[in-house]
Amino acid sequence: MGCHCNYDYLLKIVKQDVFPALGCTEPVAVAFAAAVARGYLKGNLDNMLIQVSKNVYKNGRFVIIPNTNLYGLDIAGALGYLSGNPENGFLVFKDVDEVTIKAAHELIKSGRIKLEYLDESPDVYVHIAARDANDLVEVEIKDNHNHIERIMLNGEVVYEEKIDDVNCESIDYLKNMSFKEIREICESIPIEEFEFIQDGIEMNKKAAEIGIDGSIGLNIGHTLNRLVETGMLGNDAPTKARILTAAACDVRMGGGDYPIMTSGGSGNQGIGVVLPILVVAEERRIEKERLLRAIFLGHVINRYVKIYTGKLSGICGCAIAAGIGASAGISWMLGGDDDNISGACNNMLANLTGMICDGAKETCALKLAASASEAVISAYLSKENVTIRKNVGIIGNSIEETIRNVGMLTKEYFNKIDNGIITILNG
Repeated sequence: MGCHCNYDYLLKIVKQDVFPALGCTEPVAVAFAAAVARGYLKGNLDNMLIQVSKNVYKNGRFVIIPNTNLYGLDIAGALGYLSGNPENGFLVFKDVDEVTIKAAHELIKSGRIKLEYLDESPDVYVHIAARDANDLVEVEIKDNHNHIERIMLNGEVVYEEKIDDVNCESIDYLKNMSFKEIREICESIPIEEFEFIQDGIEMNKKAAEIGIDGSIGLNIGHTLNRLVETGMLGNDAPTKARILTAAACDVRMGGGDYPIMTSGGSGNQGIGVVLPILVVAEERRIEKERLLRAIFLGHVINRYVKIYTGKLSGICGCAIAAGIGASAGISWMLGGDDDNISGACNNMLANLTGMICDGAKETCALKLAASASEAVISAYLSKENVTIRKNVGIIGNSIEETIRNVGMLTKEYFNKIDNGIITILNG
């Protein structure tokens, strides 16, 4: 395949899942769908049924919605319906105010909004059916958080856009690539294509700075930074990565009014890919172009893993996807060869596979911080040729085989965990 292959496929896949989002992408997806539905109804809302996949339900159960101190997919749907502008995309919560919050509470209290999760559906799935006195509109989001597949008005399809053949072809193309081939193409893409990568650096770093300076969420990033200042923690790159990612996640999971650049459709994973690579680049004074390529490589590897594991799963995506991308990017950025890059990723997967996802919430900052710190350490170990030997535990004969093994665990076994987690969440 090699570096002379068309790189448009990789750019298409990455850009599809790298976009600004205000708040956790699961409640945002529900609010976005509700905002779209609102545009088709002329009268007052009679009722709204929100149906979601188990993974979306799990991630939207307790995460704080931006500009509020509220959580829940029913309230997210109400807020999106009342004040969301579909043209704002995944910044749909930016116009929420006290008037909107009061009206949303009244909708919930009146019983006009019902939420349920589906036993069988794609990992990413939202279906909203909203009705006024005269019309019924249905909006369906499927496979990608920001992909509206179908809109129906009174039973008739008024809009439909299925995941196109080109997109499926791009995913198949990536799935069949080796890490070596991915690395070669990432090295060949013109630097002018990476403006959106720079935007992500600035956006996610700013969120981290807000989290360090203020008190929001669990306040983990701010507190870790204080522990460094008082000498209780060291000030090395793994710790810096832990602090920055935790701080940015504090903002995102704590309802902060600041957008995050996502990766693989996840804001936490966008934080987990970008910031650890940035920390090492700043410490080692890496040139800008190499930093941008390293982060792009991290985004690609994150998406590669999720082809096998699913976009949402019973295992924490920060550990087994974003953390893998970050470690690959760091290893390459430091001059590692293909064995070093693969070794860094195997180090991560031998360590953190099995970290459960028990829904999006403030404690994600702990898991994300651990994954970010380990991503740096795993790359550093691999640079010293300390890597896991082949065919031991879940580690396969190659990094590609290891990821297939993790995908099997995720889809065939860890999917059963979601039922238990939901039972616990519903208490």
